[in-house]
Amino acid sequence: MKKTYFLFCLLAIWGISTRLSAQTDPGTANLTHQWTFDDGTANDVVGTVNGTLMGGAIVANKALVTTNGGYLSFPSTDIGINTYSEVSAEVWFTSASGVNTGYTMLSYFGGTTGTVGTDYFSVSTARGDGFSRTAISCGDLSTPWASEDGVNGTKYDDGKLHHMVAGLNGTNITFWIDGVNIGTKVYTRAANLISAISTQFGYLAKGGYTGDPTWKGLIHKFSLYNKALSDAEVLFLFQKGAEAQAVITTTITSLAFDNTYSAETFSISSLNLSSDIAVTVPAGITLYNSAGNPITSITKNTADVSIIAVYDNTFVVNGNITLKSGSTQVDIPVKSASDVACFVPLYKDLINLIATGGVDPGMTTLVGFGGWGAKDVSTINTDPTNVYCGAGTIKIGNGTSTGSGSLDMNMLGILSPNTTYHVKVMIKTIGGTFHLGVDAAPNVEKSIDTNGQWQPLEFTFTTGGTWTSGVMYINNYSCTGLQAYVDNYELYVAPDPIIVTSKKKLSFDADTKKTLFFTVTASNLTSDITLAAPAGITFSKTTLPAAAASDTVVVTYDGTTAINGNITLTSGTTVTNVLVIGLTSSSTACFTPLYTDRPNLVVDPYLNDLTGFGGWGAQSIVYDIDSVYCGSRCGLINGSGSLDVTLSGILIANSAYKSRAMIKTIGKFQMGIYGQGNTEFTDSINTGGVWKEVIFEFNTGASPASAAGLYFNNWGGLSGSRGYIDNWEVYRKDTISAVANVKQQFQNIFVQNGKIIADFDADNASVAKMVVYSIQGALVSEEKFTCLPGRNRKVVNATLPSGMYLVKLTQNNQSKYTKLIKQ
Repeated sequence: MKKTYFLFCLLAIWGISTRLSAQTDPGTANLTHQWTFDDGTANDVVGTVNGTLMGGAIVANKALVTTNGGYLSFPSTDIGINTYSEVSAEVWFTSASGVNTGYTMLSYFGGTTGTVGTDYFSVSTARGDGFSRTAISCGDLSTPWASEDGVNGTKYDDGKLHHMVAGLNGTNITFWIDGVNIGTKVYTRAANLISAISTQFGYLAKGGYTGDPTWKGLIHKFSLYNKALSDAEVLFLFQKGAEAQAVITTTITSLAFDNTYSAETFSISSLNLSSDIAVTVPAGITLYNSAGNPITSITKNTADVSIIAVYDNTFVVNGNITLKSGSTQVDIPVKSASDVACFVPLYKDLINLIATGGVDPGMTTLVGFGGWGAKDVSTINTDPTNVYCGAGTIKIGNGTSTGSGSLDMNMLGILSPNTTYHVKVMIKTIGGTFHLGVDAAPNVEKSIDTNGQWQPLEFTFTTGGTWTSGVMYINNYSCTGLQAYVDNYELYVAPDPIIVTSKKKLSFDADTKKTLFFTVTASNLTSDITLAAPAGITFSKTTLPAAAASDTVVVTYDGTTAINGNITLTSGTTVTNVLVIGLTSSSTACFTPLYTDRPNLVVDPYLNDLTGFGGWGAQSIVYDIDSVYCGSRCGLINGSGSLDVTLSGILIANSAYKSRAMIKTIGKFQMGIYGQGNTEFTDSINTGGVWKEVIFEFNTGASPASAAGLYFNNWGGLSGSRGYIDNWEVYRKDTISAVANVKQQFQNIFVQNGKIIADFDADNASVAKMVVYSIQGALVSEEKFTCLPGRNRKVVNATLPSGMYLVKLTQNNQSKYTKLIKQ
């Protein structure tokens, strides 16, 4: 689709005009696979490796179309790119303009370890750092991005046709864009080898990092060569163009309009046509060129013609824009819908600040929004059942995992300091909770689980004095939801009298945390705020100014009065309540320490606040008396997160430790020790929604790590969505003898997923044996294996029926016997 004259101009600008004559046809002898999409499928027209359309990807107008999301997946093992001695990947593409703002990948061959891409070869047209890039990274499973050898180029997300080639040989990687060699990088890591590229995945429009968004646009052709192409061969392919037959391509596959979204810009390209393109449109739609003139035709064989489609807001449109030249025809479905009845603003006479940020409050386009992960537009053309109002809705998350998508809006220059705002959005969540948050000092978040129904998510928040990020976001990070649809986004400076407290609940018991505090902000009040409380509660302040801005109120409980009522904050007719509960019973009534002759290393075993704990993610303290096990509060992980007991500088060498806690989970959680080299953990904590005692034991080595701790979490793909913990204890038990072989102080044999498993520590490397007998003494399994110094885990391969068994573990002629029941 590129013209010779255009190429001459580019080469002249770049000062390499002599290259035009240096063209060499690479031929087809080394062309191993090619996907042209010309027959309406994702089939390999050179080899036999056909692609599979995933998500919202389609094949239309001789191109792979991912403008509405989705990607193409290859059976990468059948391609076997790691068997090539050299490789070149060639791609012709047209991006959807301005929407690939994250770390997208156009092509990817490699694997995924946890959430990161590993052992890969990739090509990116547009990344979050403002570059295009090709890279190889192998042999680094933890920080693969830091081990890349690659070449950066100009970012291309302009809605125009471009050509990219990435080549690998035994020593370097090279990148070409639109026929020009951008650069070559010699490998700096010995592990970066073609033979080390994983065959786990092969993708177009998607990468191996699970948190990255898919690429949106059109891929016209993708080719693989088992050789490193030369400059002259790449120039030949660029000059040849993307298509060999008559074709009309557009950067959109459908259009949807409503009262608040009545215009959209897209591009049209054509090649090998015999006549100009005749354009017909349904009533209510007019097409304009970039000069603002109405059009009924487009010159044949031109690339990247910018078109503006405008809806007149009067007709009900349900038809096609038709582009026709000879026998080549493209139809673009167009629909309109009214949002008058379903989008009634909270305030008719105030400015919706969402619109001032350059985005569509009707959520019909991603233009102006930022964020990360999976986010797409669902329209009345593409996904009508999930559109709440008007022409479109924005979909967030990939539908299969938490922490998979975020829709962000930059609020710098929109929000003002120490000001109260009212935000509302219609949302439908699938699989659990999403939250709307504002990072404007302090960070405020509001979670919701709509169980697949449309509901409003609405609240007020007050900004701080200063902040640096100023982002408002909707996502499922540290939440339980898998996907959400959002519509009708509103944000206003709150005009109503408002009193906002930083905490909605306070709870006390007789012997812990008799003093707590909350902060108060207020706006639009005409009189001062007065505070009142039930008997047994006193305040540091009983009156606050009407223009309260982060005033702090200290609340003290007398420890003897039973309380279940509200602290009230009143200004005129405006009233805000803070629930307060006071328990007269002592926490010791439901907590008997495991040991009384040694200190508990958990400084706050009742989990009264997070001050003494580390961790990450969706961790919090529960104040709801019905949800705690003991006392007035407990710890909670609601979504993805971890509560950690920091033990840095506390652990003693060659010692045995024991932890005990009361735990209630929905799904599977784990408890373990970090920072001890050989990680010890139990990953099968699933109490079925009831409180149960969990005991975890671990040993230290000769040199305990300087950074260590105990964790309770659902990291690593565990199924737990909610985990409560209370009465947490950690004690040092004994000094470990250095003589033992299979260490008696830590040996745990249990059943998990139908298998018998032994966790144990060994002092040296040797052959060990694990024997399983029935309770009647019959031998049912005997396995020898090599154990290593330190932590070991052995899974018995035999699948055994339910019953009672005796397990014998032997190393260096010393044995340990355990009796267990397999249900």
